Amino acid sequence: MKKMERDVFIGWIVVVLVLLVHFLITISLGNSYFAESSLNRMLWLSSFPAFLIAFGAAFFQKTNTVFLAVRRGLLWTIELMVAFTVLAWVFRSFEGLYANAGLYWLFGAVLIGPIFYMMAFRRQHTKRIRTP
Repeated sequence: MKKMERDVFIGWIVVVLVLLVHFLITISLGNSYFAESSLNRMLWLSSFPAFLIAFGAAFFQKTNTVFLAVRRGLLWTIELMVAFTVLAWVFRSFEGLYANAGLYWLFGAVLIGPIFYMMAFRRQHTKRIRTP
């Protein structure tokens, strides 16, 4: 269970970093408040850094099996969904947030980050067996 607790902890760090990047992108676009007109664009722009954050977290944890990659991707995505749901509840903006395709793209980016890491670096972590 200790490995799962570490994955949950790293997942919350991923969530905080994704929210921080989303906030920085929001400020850089000139909207420091919740603006539904440009929310979809902000979420789309946040998805690539979110992918890099999840990819980096998978690198940090040395994700080398399919099971670990899928488990971490799902866990981190669920944690991100919880965080965005709480934020939507606080700002009373469920329809405005969950109606945008960019949010689902952001969730997908966090989901596939560890899987892409595992696919890219799997050969380096496994032993090769030579057959005669």
